[in-house]
Amino acid sequence: MTMYRFAFTFLAGLLAVAYTAEAQQSPFVQQFAGSTILLTNGDTLRGPVTLRRDQDVVMMAQADGTVTTLSAVAINSFAVKGEDRDSRRGTGYYDNFYDARNGFYYGNPMYNSRRREESDVNQVRVFRTYRWNRGNDYSDFKSPAFFEQLSNGPRILLRRESLMQRTVSNAGPYGYGGYGYGNPYGGGRSMGTYTEMKDDFFLATPAGEIIPLRSPKKDLLNVFRGQAKQLEQYAKQNQLNFTVARELAFIVNYANSLTSEGAK
Repeated sequence: MTMYRFAFTFLAGLLAVAYTAEAQQSPFVQQFAGSTILLTNGDTLRGPVTLRRDQDVVMMAQADGTVTTLSAVAINSFAVKGEDRDSRRGTGYYDNFYDARNGFYYGNPMYNSRRREESDVNQVRVFRTYRWNRGNDYSDFKSPAFFEQLSNGPRILLRRESLMQRTVSNAGPYGYGGYGYGNPYGGGRSMGTYTEMKDDFFLATPAGEIIPLRSPKKDLLNVFRGQAKQLEQYAKQNQLNFTVARELAFIVNYANSLTSEGAK
């Protein structure tokens, strides 16, 4: 092995270690034991991957110790499984969306089960690349980004994660009149912040347009205006919540079933 190749392999190893450490700390990094990646050039890659959600890149370690980094522009779609569980993600994140991706919904003659699927990191998750304005409604510039597919089409429910920072106050040992822990001035409460992850939902049209569902119920009913009353009745009868990912996926599938062409 030449000195150049040794240095390159050693550097790649350091990068892999750094990414592993970062994956344990950052909520925007996810690691998967297996993946199948369909590239835009038609090639297919398989193997363990690290997904950088904040940068929309996938990193795959190679047999020679190097790390291949693929941006969203190079990827058509990918499926992953065997995720390292993150306790900071709320219940429901690891739900199985296999049935929803296949178009099932409550009331579908082919899908009569009301049982909630068990949360399992070994279930396959599917991500697709869409061009997106990054939430800037006043910009025409769109760049490729990864979205997790939660439902079937022709209108597809998608999900991305975002961070929300919250401020909390900690009362002192004697309530408002005591001394707050971490408060050098005492006399009340100490303030702190913590970061939690939240789901951001989108709807993809057959033409590839991305519609943000900032207020899922209001925005979804606006998209499916002609079926709004039916959707509200369906959600009520089946006790479905527009803000719960798996339940919203069933609502979208039902909305798609009401018209063969989707909403106009």
